[in-house]
Amino acid sequence: MKKLIVFLAIMIPNIAFADDGAITSKVNDTFNFELKSNPSTGYGWMIKKIPDNVVLFSMSYIPSKDCENGMAGCGGVERFYFKSIKAGSGKIELKYGRAFESLPKESTFKYVNVTK
Repeated sequence: MKKLIVFLAIMIPNIAFADDGAITSKVNDTFNFELKSNPSTGYGWMIKKIPDNVVLFSMSYIPSKDCENGMAGCGGVERFYFKSIKAGSGKIELKYGRAFESLPKESTFKYVNVTK
């Protein structure tokens, strides 16, 4: 019984305050999101799937503020810019890895809900 109480004490706050990271946008609006990245080591985000209600129009890398110019091994974030083109829901699937290696099995998903 004590194990059950400890488990519930740990899990209930996580369930109650879980953030699914869903993005809500209106048709013809743009939105963006960032993911931690370290391209100086060869790693980067690759988009595997985009739902038909949004289009990717740009990507950029923003180094961490403590990175000096040309510093290897210094991380930052990759920013992805999308435009909502029609109402509906879907998910953007991304994989983090090296382009010259096999894609990792794990994926990261960003859920998108586009309204009129």
